[in-house]
Amino acid sequence: MQLRSVSVDSALLNCVKRALIGKDVDSRIVTPSNDTYYAASSGAVLFTEYPAIIAYATSINEISPLVQCGSTTGYKVTPRSGGHHFQNWSALNGTLVVDISHINYVNISEDLSTATIAAGAKLGQIYEILDQTGHTMIAGICPTVALGGYLGVGGYNMQMRVEGMAVDHIRSIKTVLANGSTVTASASENPDLFWASRGGGTYGFTVEATIETAVLPRSAMLWMNFTGPTRTEATQKYLDWASHQDPHFNSQLNLYGGYAGVVGWYLGKTVEELTAIVKPSGLLDVPGVNYTITGNCSTENSRNYWQYTQTTCTDDATAHEAFNTEYNVVPDDFTPVPGAVAQYGFDDVPILPNQTKAKPWNRVSIINKTYFVTKSKPLDQETIEYIVEKSGALPAELSFWTEMTIFNISVPATSAFPWQEEAQYLFRFEVVRSTNATLQAIGQKFMDDLDAYLIPRIGSASYAGYVDADISVNPYAAYWGDNVCRLSSVKEQYDPTSFFSNPFSIPPTKPEGISC
Repeated sequence: MQLRSVSVDSALLNCVKRALIGKDVDSRIVTPSNDTYYAASSGAVLFTEYPAIIAYATSINEISPLVQCGSTTGYKVTPRSGGHHFQNWSALNGTLVVDISHINYVNISEDLSTATIAAGAKLGQIYEILDQTGHTMIAGICPTVALGGYLGVGGYNMQMRVEGMAVDHIRSIKTVLANGSTVTASASENPDLFWASRGGGTYGFTVEATIETAVLPRSAMLWMNFTGPTRTEATQKYLDWASHQDPHFNSQLNLYGGYAGVVGWYLGKTVEELTAIVKPSGLLDVPGVNYTITGNCSTENSRNYWQYTQTTCTDDATAHEAFNTEYNVVPDDFTPVPGAVAQYGFDDVPILPNQTKAKPWNRVSIINKTYFVTKSKPLDQETIEYIVEKSGALPAELSFWTEMTIFNISVPATSAFPWQEEAQYLFRFEVVRSTNATLQAIGQKFMDDLDAYLIPRIGSASYAGYVDADISVNPYAAYWGDNVCRLSSVKEQYDPTSFFSNPFSIPPTKPEGISC
């Protein structure tokens, strides 16, 4: 990667140096003149952005001064908590990026019922700390996603059919506004901001949240693998069956070019109870199926299934060691950026420093499309056959993958996440971007044709956590549904100049193509 020759705004740089605290200030500032710039401006999904400066905060007390640096020098501020934005818009061109991945404390209340957590804490870090008390957080399975960005999109998870989205378990949020002031949002204080900040995007710089902890019961787990010739049969039977089961059963089908797999978590249930709901599905009768149904799984053991580090329930010590290999993460937790002159990172000590350190999370370069299948536009057999057959014909080098996650959530929404009552499944499709022009063209055509085929049949609802810059429908309607107008009103009140924004964030006025 060739570095761009970009001059650094001295006013902004000097202000950032004054805002940061401690003797290591210079090492926590990355500018376009640094050989670590390309790596520091890259996220989990590899899209190139050129921020003005990247500042790594290590204290919440640095956030407000940094925000004011941007405001007084004419630069917008881009918050970055985990770096998992699917377009890398957490490192936007020409902005002051404030990275809070090193602000990752987890402070548990004396009665263990709540925890106050820094927005830069990764889910893996949160789980590792809470697990030591026998508690956890209702949240997802990706260990390197950080709390700040996760709450802004809703936070789907593998307990959601009975527990709701992650944002339904938030007591309060602490936010730095564009003017540098810090406010608390909760059901009783700034309730409109509290509603919007949970699943509705960005209205300030989220720096901390207080969550309700949970004690999850031991569970029964399902793992299945299907061969290539049976992908259509397995997918059809799974989709006909899974969303209609007891809400304590959460599951996902992963469809690849040459095979398919199912992971299921029957929360608080036994092997016998899980077997009883799986048998009528017909999945056990699919030729060549390989499967396990085991029980008495700890929460760590259950989450390991989604990382494929375990496919059976084991003793807790074995499960914890496997869990650490994925979840005992560090602040700068990605694999090296290909082609970077130099990598960036500091203080990379895992949250449990004396235990096995998690392996780095792989960076990817992908084309991504995501859809909610809603209850009002159910799937038909022809659509399922199209997905399976077309994806099966792709070259293996494109590494096709689709996750088909069951929603059909049984609890009402408390937040701005728009699809809680209507979503039946979430489908996320991806192929890798290729440096081979022929393969790249095949992958892009497949995704374009898929999009054109699916939208008339299942609609345009999508998940803001998997943003697609090339979305073919109105992004505001797709990501925020009927909540757009109310969200715009909240934006107008708390961030009227769109100081915190990206190309698809809610604006303070009615977006184009939306009727209010």
